[in-house]
Amino acid sequence: MAEITHINPLLLVTEKQIQGVRACCDLDVKQLRESIDAVLEWCSKEPHLEGAVPILKKIRLIERTLLLTKGSIEETKKRIEAVLTSRGMMPELSHSRSVDEFKTILGCVNYVTLPKLCPSDNSRVVLVNFNKENIDDFTLLAYFRYAFYIGEYRLFDDYTINERHVIDLEGVHLGLLTKINPVLLKKAELLATEGYGTKIKGIHILNAPNWVDRFVFILKQCMKPKVAGRLHVHNSISDFQKHVPKEILPKEYGGDEQSVRKIADAWNDFMSNEETKQRIKDLDQLVADESRRTNTKFNDEYLGMPGSFRKLSVD
Repeated sequence: MAEITHINPLLLVTEKQIQGVRACCDLDVKQLRESIDAVLEWCSKEPHLEGAVPILKKIRLIERTLLLTKGSIEETKKRIEAVLTSRGMMPELSHSRSVDEFKTILGCVNYVTLPKLCPSDNSRVVLVNFNKENIDDFTLLAYFRYAFYIGEYRLFDDYTINERHVIDLEGVHLGLLTKINPVLLKKAELLATEGYGTKIKGIHILNAPNWVDRFVFILKQCMKPKVAGRLHVHNSISDFQKHVPKEILPKEYGGDEQSVRKIADAWNDFMSNEETKQRIKDLDQLVADESRRTNTKFNDEYLGMPGSFRKLSVD
């Protein structure tokens, strides 16, 4: 059980919120610890998974997954297998990353993980807006590599099973649609939901342009119906604040938090320090060793292999 040994000011979680997240799972701390140990023991006995055990002991992936599965050890095993397998099948999204590679994408996108959880559902809110002057430098692959770079780092310091995503389209021209590769979009959705089991509580679009219907259509093609039903196009900040309150929002969105730029700069500085870079490097261990897999039953039943991932390709 990865203990909460320090407070990361970029990912604030109160003790009350930790208890609120754990309330979804009918396990006390002792039972939760025992369940984590049982899953780790199982991984250590599976030849294709044992190489990931050292990093699994450092992060909260197993604990988070137990919470998502309401304490089911067997379902947690399936999901851990799904994460390790899907990461291995999609290395372009989650392997061999370094902070230096993101200079271009961060020049055209602010990808900001807000420091406080949304009080209504303890969800972590991620806000994205664009620098319209550099929008032509945007690539979806670089964007998703950075999104998983931050999202997977959060397995060390964050404590939540829910997320909300906010997309501000102010000043973005129609050309953005030509940069959206549906195959890559689907891969990212599969890794996030079928792999990590991320629970999306809402996707919120702000400052919608007149072509927003086409953007929404593309997004919904890659979403499960339940998630698609949680996509909202807001016509005002006050409407948006019914879902995400001002107390956790940056000041540009009528909130009480620091500006988007200050939060983004703090994240960039944090992700550039040596300890953080080593943690990101360690995450490359979070993968199944297919050369040591003793059967293909999991692939066939849970990931549709040879199927979904092997048929997905990105030009």
